[in-house]
Amino acid sequence: MCQNMTSLRHLALSRCFIKGPIPRAIFQNMTSLWHLDLSMNFFEGPIPSAIFQNITSLRHLDLSWNHFNSSVPRWFDNLRSLVDLDLGWNLLQSIEGGLFSFLRNKPSLESLSLHDNELHDELFLVEGNSSGLIGKNLERLDVSDNFLRGALPDWLVHLKNLTWLDLSSNQLHGTIPSSYGWLCLEQLSLSYNQLTGNIPKALGRLQVLRSLDLSNNLLNGTIPQSLGQLQDLDWLDLSGNSLRGTISEIHFANLSKLEYLDIGNNSLTFKVDSDWIPPFDLSYIVMMSCDFRNEFPQWIKTQVNAKNIVLSNSSIIGALPDWLGLMSFYSLDLSYNQINGSLPKFHPKLFYLDLSHNLISEPIPQDIARAMPHISSLKLNDNLLSGPIPTSLCEMEFLDELHLERNELVGKIPDCWKANILSLVDLSSNKLSGVIPSSLVNQTQLLSIYLSNNSLQGEIPVTMNYCRNLLVLDLGENKISGSVPHWFGTSFQFLNILRLRENMFNGSIPSQLCSLPALRMLDLAVNNLTGRIPNCLGHMTGMKLPKNVDEGNALSPTYEAEPSVNDSMPAALDPSIWYILHVEQVVKGIDLDYTTLALRLMVNLDLSSNELIGRIPEELTLLSKLRGLNLSRNFLSEGIPTMIGHMKWLESLDLSNNHLSGTIPQSFSAFKSLSKLNLSHNNFTGPIPKGNQIQTLDDPSIYADNPLLCGDHLQKKCPSVEAPRVSEEDPDEEGKLEKVMFYIVIMLGFATGFWGVIGVLVYKKNWRRVYFNYVDRKTDMVYVIIVVKAVELRRRLRRA
Repeated sequence: MCQNMTSLRHLALSRCFIKGPIPRAIFQNMTSLWHLDLSMNFFEGPIPSAIFQNITSLRHLDLSWNHFNSSVPRWFDNLRSLVDLDLGWNLLQSIEGGLFSFLRNKPSLESLSLHDNELHDELFLVEGNSSGLIGKNLERLDVSDNFLRGALPDWLVHLKNLTWLDLSSNQLHGTIPSSYGWLCLEQLSLSYNQLTGNIPKALGRLQVLRSLDLSNNLLNGTIPQSLGQLQDLDWLDLSGNSLRGTISEIHFANLSKLEYLDIGNNSLTFKVDSDWIPPFDLSYIVMMSCDFRNEFPQWIKTQVNAKNIVLSNSSIIGALPDWLGLMSFYSLDLSYNQINGSLPKFHPKLFYLDLSHNLISEPIPQDIARAMPHISSLKLNDNLLSGPIPTSLCEMEFLDELHLERNELVGKIPDCWKANILSLVDLSSNKLSGVIPSSLVNQTQLLSIYLSNNSLQGEIPVTMNYCRNLLVLDLGENKISGSVPHWFGTSFQFLNILRLRENMFNGSIPSQLCSLPALRMLDLAVNNLTGRIPNCLGHMTGMKLPKNVDEGNALSPTYEAEPSVNDSMPAALDPSIWYILHVEQVVKGIDLDYTTLALRLMVNLDLSSNELIGRIPEELTLLSKLRGLNLSRNFLSEGIPTMIGHMKWLESLDLSNNHLSGTIPQSFSAFKSLSKLNLSHNNFTGPIPKGNQIQTLDDPSIYADNPLLCGDHLQKKCPSVEAPRVSEEDPDEEGKLEKVMFYIVIMLGFATGFWGVIGVLVYKKNWRRVYFNYVDRKTDMVYVIIVVKAVELRRRLRRA
C-alpha cells in the first residue's frame, strides 16, 4: 500500500499511541510530503535521518510530544523548504552546530518551537561570524522551558521579522542588550530565568512591541519611564523581581491598549493623583506588595472591564468603597491589608473572594448566598468576624473552599450541607459549640476538614465513613468524646493527617489505624487513651521510606537516604493541593504551623499525655521517615528499643514522664538530625552514650530525675570506665566477662589436676616408691626399643 503513496502530501498520525522508533518502511516512498504530523505519540531514540532527509519537500513537520533524545541533527539543513518545525516536549539535549547555524540554513523557516526539552547552554554558541542574513523570514521562536545559560545573544537582533520570542523558564543571566530596542517584536517573554541587572531604557524603542514579560528573574533598579511610550503594548508582566522605586502616571502615559498588568512581588510605590484617569482599561490587575500609601486606589473604579484584581499586601487601610460592589469582576484578592468595617456586597458574578488577614468585623450577612450565588472560593479567615455561621452558606451550590478560621464566630455549625461540592472546610479557632453536623462530614468529595480549637462535643459522626477522599482531618482542641473510630482503615487511602489532639477520647488505640496507607501525621495526644501501643503502628507505610532505600534494621532494613518531598505524596492527588493545606503540630516543644513544603516533609507521631501502659514496641523503630516522636506523660515501662538509633532523621524525641528503665541504648549516637531530646523523669541507669549528634545535647534537664544516670553533662560523673561510643570499636562488656571466666576455669582445672597427683606423691612414701619404679621400668623399655631399631636400620643401610 505504501508503494502507491508517492503523491501523498498531507499525513497526520497524531495521538495514535505509536511506540518505539519511527518505522522506516511506511515513509520510504513518501517523497512528495508537504505536511507531516507525528505529534503526541511515544516515538523514542534519535530523530532518524533515513526518513526525513530525503523528504526535501517538507514544509510543516510536527514531532512534538514524543520521547526523542540526543540532539537536533545537522541533516535538517537539507530541509530548506521548512516553514514550520515543532520539536517541543521531547528530551532533546542540544542542536548540532548551535541555534545560529540552524537558523542561517533555513531560509524559509517562519516558526521554530523547541520548548520543553533539555537544551543546554551550547544553544547560543556561534561558529564563525555572527553577522549576515539569519532567519530572515522567522516570525516565531520558542525555546522556553530548557536549561539555557549565559547572556542573551546579540545575533537575535538580526531576526528582523520576529514577532514572538519566548526564552522563559531557562537559566539566562545578564542584562537585556540595548540592541533589542530595534526588534519589531509583538511579544518578548523572558520569564522564569535568572536575568539580572536593570531594565534598559532602550526597551522604549520597541514601538510595535505588544507583549513584554520579564517576570520571575533577578532584575533590580527602577522601571524606566520610557515603557510608557509603547503604545501597542497590551501585556506587561514585571512580577517576581527586585524592582524598586515609584510608579507614576508617566509610566502609563501612552499605554492605551494595555489589558494585562502584573507588577507584583516587587518593592514599588504606586503614586498617582487621586483623580487620575488611566488611558487603559485593564482586564487583569495584579499589584500585590505595591505600596498604595494607605488608600484604596480610586482609579480602579475606571477599569470597568476588570475581571481579576489582586491588591494583596498593599498597605491599604480603612473600609472598602461602596463602588467596588458595582464592578463586575470575577476574582478579588485584598488579603493581608488593614481593611476594616463590615463585609460589603459584591457583584453576583464573583466566584473568588479573598479578604483574609484584615480587620473586618461584625457578623457575616445572612443573605450572603443570595449576594454571591456563584462563589467558589470564600476566604474570610483571620479577621474579627462575629456572630453565627449563616445557614445560607449551605445554599452555595458552587462553593468549593470555605475559610472562616481564626475569627470570633459562635454558636453551632449548621446542619444543612447537602447539595454542596465542598472539598475544603476550615472553621478552626473560633468559639463554635455543639456536635459535628452529620451532613457536613457526609460530603464524598471532601479533601480536608479543620474544626480544631473550638468547643465541639459529642462523638465523631458515623457519616464521616463516606469521606473516602479525605486528606486532612483535624478535630484537635475540642471536647469530642467516645472512642477513636474503628472504621478508619484502608478505605481512607488518601488520609495523610489525622489530628485528634486535646479531646476526651477514651479506650484503646484501634489497630485499624495501622491500615491507613498514606498516614504521615498521627496526633492522639492529651486524651484518655488506655492500653498498650499497638505493635502494628510500626508498619504504617506512610511513615516509612520505600524499600529500595531501607537497609539494615534487624526487624526491617534501615535507610541512609534522606526522606524526600515525593516520598510523602499521595499518588493520586494533584501536588498543588499542598499549597492550600496546613496543620499545627507540637514538635520540639513548640506549636508550629506547617504549610507547603514543610508540611509535605513532616512525619510525626504523638501519643503523649494519655494513660498508655506496657513497653515501647520495637516495631516503632521501623518508622524510618519520622521527624518527631512523642510518647511522654504516659505509664510506659521497660527499656527503650535498642534499635531506636536507626530512625536517623528524628529531629525531636520525647519519652519523658514515664516508668522507663534500663540503660540508654548505644544506638542513640547514630542520630543525625536530633535537636530536641527529653528523657527526664524516668528510671534510666548507667552512662549517657557519646558521639555524633547526641554529644551536642548538653542540657542537663534532658536527663533530669534519673538518679542512676551518669555522664559529662550531669553532676553525677561516671566511673573511670568511659561511656560507650558507637562511633568507635568498643569491646563488648559481656564478651570481656566471658573471657575472664574462661581463663579462671582453666587455671582452676590445672591446679586441681597438678596438686591431685603431685600432692599424693609428696605425702605417700609407698605410692612415691611405686610411681618412680614404674617410671624407671618404662624408661628402660623405651631405651631397649630405640637401640634395637637403630641396629636394624644400620644393617639395612649396609645391604643397600
